Order: sequence, then C-alpha cells, then structure tokens
Amino acid sequence: MDLSEFDRERDALAVSLDDRGHLAVTIDRPDSLNAIDDAVREGVVDLLRSVDTERVRCVTFAGAGDRAFSAGADVDSVADRTPAEAMDVTPMYEVVADFPRPTLAAIRGYCLGGGHELALACDMRVAGTDAEFGFPEIGLGLVPGGGGTQRLVRLVGEGRAKELVFRGNRIDAERAADWGLVNRAVPPEELDEVVESYVDDLVTGPPLALKAAKRVVDAAEDSSLAAGMAMESQAFGFLTTTDDFAEGRAAFREDREPEFEGE
Repeated sequence: MDLSEFDRERDALAVSLDDRGHLAVTIDRPDSLNAIDDAVREGVVDLLRSVDTERVRCVTFAGAGDRAFSAGADVDSVADRTPAEAMDVTPMYEVVADFPRPTLAAIRGYCLGGGHELALACDMRVAGTDAEFGFPEIGLGLVPGGGGTQRLVRLVGEGRAKELVFRGNRIDAERAADWGLVNRAVPPEELDEVVESYVDDLVTGPPLALKAAKRVVDAAEDSSLAAGMAMESQAFGFLTTTDDFAEGRAAFREDREPEFEGE
C-alpha cells in the first residue's frame, strides 16, 4: 500500500503514515470540538481494517486544535437512531482496541463521552494538564455506550468508575493520572515532545514482541492466572526463535541500539 494514500484527509480524519511506521490519526472537526459522528466512526474502522499492518509500528490518536481531544458523540445523530442502530456505535472502539499494533491517545482539552471511550480503547494515554475527563451521558438519561463502563472499571476500579459514570462530573488530568486513567499528565507545552518519546520507543521496538505483549497483557483481564501464564510462556518460547531476538542479543553484546525488522 502506497504511503501517499494516507497523506490526505479521509472524511473527518486527518491521517498520515510516516516512513518509521507511525500512523497518526487526528479527528479533524475542531469547530464541533472533534465530536464523534458517523464519518469519524466509519473512517477509523475503514482505516484500521484496510491499512497494511506490516507497514505500521504504532498508532496515535489526537484531536485537531487545542480545545478538545473529543468532546463526545454527536448527540443529535444518536437521537435519530433506532435502538438497534444506537447499539451499533461500538465497532470503532473494538477495532481500535483489537488493532495488533500499540495505540496511544494524545489528549488535549475535553476528553468526554465517546471521545473518552476512544481514549480508553487505546493501549496508552498521555494528557496535557489542560485535559478534562468525564462521562456526561447520565445527564442525558443515558449510559456510556462504547465500552466506557467496562474499560473504565478495569483501569480505575469499581468505585471510581461509578463516581465518574453516576455523577457525570469531570476530573482533571492530574487526578486522572493519580487514578491510573492516563499514563502521564504533562504541561500542555510538553505534550508533543512526550508523545514523540513514546512513539520513538514504539517504532524502534521489536514488532513481533510488541504484538505478542499486547495480546498477552490484554488477555490477562479475562484469563485465569494459570491460563495467562501459559499464554505468556508460549509467546516467550516463540519469540526466542525470531530474528529480532537474535538481533537483540547481538546488539546487547555489541553495546549498540538494535535494529528490529519484525522477523
């Protein structure tokens, strides 16, 4: 797949794939605080299902402008749906969560509702201290519908998840970091630099080992300890047969940076 295909706007998304394998996805609806509508949902699903994963080392998600990562779903579009159609908002979040490469949300400003759920579907989250997190759905007579309740409780525990969902209040980035909702909360002017440090680690890391690590860590939530340990051991054993492992050993002995190829 030609990299130039991605150096363009795709519906409501701005998308680029650089020669390192960093796939950058930006919700490009700043006038609506990057609200998630059908164009965003369909664009993300189409992109992640069609992209050649062999060309991708990591994916970042961001919102255009400084005001919002995403202030949530387009409420009017939800109101026009039948109950069955309303239940169909989840594929985007599942596709993001299941993508075989590491994913990172770079969060500025509002991160609410469906936008919050997109961030939760990512493997990691880095936020500027200007970010605000919340689930306002309860004030509309709704509950989060894109996996928010389920992923949130796994990150922060039942009590804190219920506080956010039941009360509909917002928390700042520093509290989100204290709760484990985000990996880092940094001054807004440092966000790009910190995100780039994550990206640099991911694009230079061993693709096969990162893919295996994501699968094993994700499975830990739903597996018994014994089953998880068995899966981990299998992954470890397989990875010892790869060229990446041989390169890692050689680089360690030669005191240099490894050059992993994903083989």
